[in-house]
Formats: sequence, C-alpha cells, structure tokens
Amino acid sequence: MKEPNLRFVTNKAIEELTKGLNLIYDLDDYQDWEYIVGKPADVEKYINYYNSEINDDCKFALMEIIIQTIEDQEKKSDFLKYLEITQKILSINFKIHEYSIFYWCCFDNENLEDCWKVTPYLRTLWEKNSINNMS
Repeated sequence: MKEPNLRFVTNKAIEELTKGLNLIYDLDDYQDWEYIVGKPADVEKYINYYNSEINDDCKFALMEIIIQTIEDQEKKSDFLKYLEITQKILSINFKIHEYSIFYWCCFDNENLEDCWKVTPYLRTLWEKNSINNMS
C-alpha cells in the first residue's frame, strides 16, 4: 500500500479557524494544535463550520479537530453518531483528507487494541475509497 503525500495544517488555516471558531491559539506553541484545541462537546459546532464556505486547508485542519473530538467522546452513542456523519464527509472529500484518513488508520499496527477507537472505521472507509487499493 502506497502512503499518500504528506499534508500538514497551515498557519493560515490555524489563524482562520481560531478566529472563526473562537479557538485557543498560542503563537509560541502550536505543535499538535489540531489535536489539543478541540472540545468533544463542540463537535457539532465543528461539523457545522466544516460545511460552511471554508477553503480546503481549513477543511483539512478542521477535520483533524473533528476526528480527535470524536475519538474523545465519552459515550459510545455520541462516538458512533458523529463518526457516521464524519465518514460521509470524508468519503465526499476523500482527496482533501486522504492523508488524515491514512494516518488515523494506524496501518503500522495490526493490533487494533493498540490503535484509536476510530481506526477500524477509517480502515473500512480507506478500503472503500482509496485509489491505492483499486486495481
């Protein structure tokens, strides 16, 4: 399986999302910003904002926040609800999020017990959508 091209969250996307969603942004320390800034209780707000008129860089960064907030859901029913919504978005915008999906699939680990909760679902999504797996 060929790994997709790396893609990173841009500073401009961080700035735009910080302003648009009133997120925390510390100029001195923004490493892993997309994984620590989101709040699970705000996942619907993030999904709604994703569906607004934002550019692909913002969509990419925001999806990282969304996936992390889904991962952090405490109730399984909420986890599954938001995951289902997000999987549809990821399928529609697969090219934008190809690297993120690949990352969260945790393909370097065969033991799903050592992966994220979203991993098995995103592996299925990857298999359905990845051109790397098509003959």
